This record gives sequence, C-alpha cells and structure tokens, in this order.
Amino acid sequence: MESGLPLEDILQKLAEEGYRISRRTFLYYVQLGLLPKGKRKGQKSGGVKFYYPAWTLERLKTILRLKKQGLTLKEIKKRLPREIPSPPPPKTFPQAARLKDCNVCGICGAICPVHEEMDLPPWRLIQAWREGPDSLPSANTPWVCVGCYLCEERCPQGIPVVDFLRFLRREGLPPGKRWRKHPEWSRIFWSLLEERGRSFDFGAVHAYHIRIIGSGENQRLFLRLPGPEGEKEVSAPSKIKNLSAFRRALEHAREWP
Repeated sequence: MESGLPLEDILQKLAEEGYRISRRTFLYYVQLGLLPKGKRKGQKSGGVKFYYPAWTLERLKTILRLKKQGLTLKEIKKRLPREIPSPPPPKTFPQAARLKDCNVCGICGAICPVHEEMDLPPWRLIQAWREGPDSLPSANTPWVCVGCYLCEERCPQGIPVVDFLRFLRREGLPPGKRWRKHPEWSRIFWSLLEERGRSFDFGAVHAYHIRIIGSGENQRLFLRLPGPEGEKEVSAPSKIKNLSAFRRALEHAREWP
C-alpha cells in the first residue's frame, strides 16, 4: 500500500467536494511552499508518481477557502502552519501474535453470559483485527464484556480474549473511527458496581437503557421503557455489606498488568 496520496487522487477528491483547481496551480502552490513537496516513487507499470501527505487535502481546501475570501497567497501563507502532522497509527495489541491461534471454534461467544447483548461474538472481532484494524466493525462487543474470563478459561488456544476486548475499548481503534454504540452500558454497570458492590443485571441495563442522574446517595435511576410510559424511576441496588473491602479488592485488581 502506497503512503500518501497521488496528485490525481487529490484533484479528484477536491472535485467531488466542489473545489476546482488545476494540476498546474497545485504545483505552483507547492513551489511557493504553501503545500508540501511530494515523494517520488517508481511504479510497477513503469514511470513515476509523486505522493503527498494525507493532510495535503485539508490544507489545500483551507487555501482555496481563504483565497475565496479575498486573501492574497502571501497572506494565506502567514496563516498556515508549517506542517500538519499525520494522525498517529493505531496502537498494536501487545499479544497480537496469540490472536493468530484462533481457530474460530465459537466457544468464546457461546460461553459468554452476556452474548445475547453483543452485536458480534468476540471471535468475529479477533478475525477482523487479523485482517487489519481498519476492518474492525463498529460492534458493541468490547463495551458489553463484563470481564468474567469464562471465554479465556474455556478457549482451547488460550487466547487472551478479555485483554483484547479491553484493549479495543481503550486504544485499539484507528484514528477517526468510533464505535457505533455508546459505552453508556459499560459505564452504568461499573459505576453501580463500584458505588454499591452490585449492579443491575447487564441484560436489563442494555434492554431498558438505564439512565443515571447524580451520584452517591443522590443518585436516581430511570428505565427507558419502550411503551407509552416513557421512563420509570427505579431504586438503585442496595449496597453490599463490607463495601470498603470490596472496593479495596477492585483497586487491587486494577493494579494487575
């Protein structure tokens, strides 16, 4: 895969968005220092092409907008930063090599106690990741996982499924890509667990979209009902005994690598 964009692709993308600029004008802007210089690369079919950083496209649109406002090229050059850094590449899962051992047996999806709430089973995300981070579907699976480790205990290949899903939640998506589902379900489940030592059944959180207002003793919870009732206020789960010891156990668990 070539790094950067060839000039032809840049001009085509601009035309699709309603911007008009000739090849000659583009090269003139490069000569003036308004746009970065391209990198020359030989082609398998013969000849060469010049490739420009991905941020060239947005920079050029900024130039054209400012020019339309009546600014001179000299004035525009003063407004532009010297360089727009490319977005950082997605981080690599530390145990990525172990994902290659997945044989698509489906046990991780079948044994999961909340699999009915998942858009896709974990093994589907593992296979997508192996094809490349850009192939990841926007499923709610990483957020629904409650970290019970049943999948890892039963996995015949010993794949770190829970760690993989946790990685996707925190930092596994490519720049600019977002999960389709909001992580509200996961936040509610764990906030109740930390404050009270117990939570609603995760299926109920998902099915009824429990909404939380406030925190601690002032916390109010509502079920978003599908019928004409709209919302119904419900009581928070009662606190467990010796809550302080439970919280210490959670803190200890967070310290694990």
